[in-house]
Amino acid sequence: MRQTVMVCVLAVLAYLVVWWATSEDEPEAKPATQAFLTDYSKAEKGSCVKFDGPGENDLGLTVVDCQGPKAALKVGTVLADTNGKCPRGDYKVLRDTRHNAALCLLPNASEGDCFEFDTDDLQRSVVSKFDCAAPRANVQVVGLTPESCPEEAELGVPYEEMTLCLRRVR
Repeated sequence: MRQTVMVCVLAVLAYLVVWWATSEDEPEAKPATQAFLTDYSKAEKGSCVKFDGPGENDLGLTVVDCQGPKAALKVGTVLADTNGKCPRGDYKVLRDTRHNAALCLLPNASEGDCFEFDTDDLQRSVVSKFDCAAPRANVQVVGLTPESCPEEAELGVPYEEMTLCLRRVR
């Protein structure tokens, strides 16, 4: 009788060990890092986007992971009217007339990042993030400040919540 109880206990323990070991190996479902955005009114402030072209009315936006290499633009503000005005700043504005919404986009920047964009006309410029050694990179972020830029900055681009401080690299 004692041996039977011991065998049952060991069998249950063995089953639990096997179950635990195999359940740990199951991959967890990863959240989607990209989503196609056709209705700009559904965009969220702070989300990053990419698109294939510099048009003001480009409707082919994809929401991407802000840490990814293609995440050059970030949603600064979502306007509930295509005629609305972006807050203070040099935003790239994309309008969605089908859903009567507009996005105010700014560079998704961290200190040290390099970009290619026209600093005189962000609206018409293609904004691309590059490795700083890339020949197409023309500006580098030297700071993100709530007010004025440090001395090494050649350009200060003001936005609603911060100033993007840049220096030319080419």
